[in-house]
Amino acid sequence: MAIAPQSKPTNTSPLTSSKRKAMEIKKKVLQKKAKQKVSFDLQQNLSVSYDPKSAHWIQPPNSQAKSAATERAKEVQASLPSEFPSFVKPMLPSHVTGGFWLGFPKKFCDVHMPKHDETVVLVDEDDQEFSTKYLVHKFGLSAGWRGFSISHKLLEGDALVFQLIKNWKFKVYIARVNGLNEIDGALGLLNLVPCGMNLSQIERERDEEDMDQDRSLVVFNQSEASEGLRFSQSVVEFKNIKSIKDFNIVVDDLVIDSEIPKHFQIKYYDLCCSQNMYLHENLLKGLNVKLAVGIILETVTVSDAIKACKVTTSRDDFETWDKTLKAFEEVGMKVGFLRGRIGKLVGLLFESSEVLEVKRNEQMKAKEEFRVFNEKLLRVKEVIKNLDFEIESLKMKGEKLELVFCKEANAPW
Repeated sequence: MAIAPQSKPTNTSPLTSSKRKAMEIKKKVLQKKAKQKVSFDLQQNLSVSYDPKSAHWIQPPNSQAKSAATERAKEVQASLPSEFPSFVKPMLPSHVTGGFWLGFPKKFCDVHMPKHDETVVLVDEDDQEFSTKYLVHKFGLSAGWRGFSISHKLLEGDALVFQLIKNWKFKVYIARVNGLNEIDGALGLLNLVPCGMNLSQIERERDEEDMDQDRSLVVFNQSEASEGLRFSQSVVEFKNIKSIKDFNIVVDDLVIDSEIPKHFQIKYYDLCCSQNMYLHENLLKGLNVKLAVGIILETVTVSDAIKACKVTTSRDDFETWDKTLKAFEEVGMKVGFLRGRIGKLVGLLFESSEVLEVKRNEQMKAKEEFRVFNEKLLRVKEVIKNLDFEIESLKMKGEKLELVFCKEANAPW
């Protein structure tokens, strides 16, 4: 009796199947990628030429994808240390094609950027540095930005976070409009999704994570407490504070000293001492901790800017500071004394300059009237000169007439 050979078991586990799908996806993507107008310098590992229009090989960006990229960028910004100013910049066609010009927010430039053209260094997430040229009159980057954009294959809809880490250097984080590409998405499933876990389970875990994040706005967990955030049992009245050692910054019953750098704490303590009160004591209840910290840091920054301002400081700077402080007042921050100082400085600088401008206009008007009067005077002098000449001519004729008259009168009959 013949015995049929026993077939070897085949490996058809979900993991192997997923790997096979991932490799198929990778092959298709590489075939598409080969059609792009992209070339590379293999020695320097940099893009030499890049056509962003042909790089939308995943899918053309739509408003929803752009909005999602911007939201991810804002999440990155929110996670950054608040002592370093930052902003989010969504990429427009002019930023990544054609002229390759990148404008910064004017308010950010007024407060944090130099008042003259300067070299600005961009540091990507791999710590590679790119030198660019900041043009103060255009509030943005010109030369060098094209190289950064091409090297990082930026597309319309990508959202970038610019974090000013020192003068004049930015750390740049990129949120892609297309999110993870197909290869990363497939490999991510292989690495992150255990066998047997379906999408509904993943979604439930994400929902639980979102709920945990919502609860963290009110209740702080042990890891946060270990970093220094703690609830305050009581708030010491400011009149009882003798030194900065007794000074704690308490917002909504939470001590937030650990979130504020020491040198900012010292400056903020001095500001509170100058008014003999906690400037933050009336902040809205339930205000986000990061927002409260940002308000305190920005208040110190504006106060430093006021102290350092010169007669050459522009009116736009004063208006920006005042608008910022006004917004803080609306949420309960006691910064009226800073706004009062700004008002006095504006009065000293610009009211007198406005009067001077009025007087200069009056002077120019008087000079113009004087010029017109001189022209009329010259014309009158010319008329008088001509009349003098005519009168002399008539006198000479009169003398000749008298001689002829007398001769005629005495002529013989």
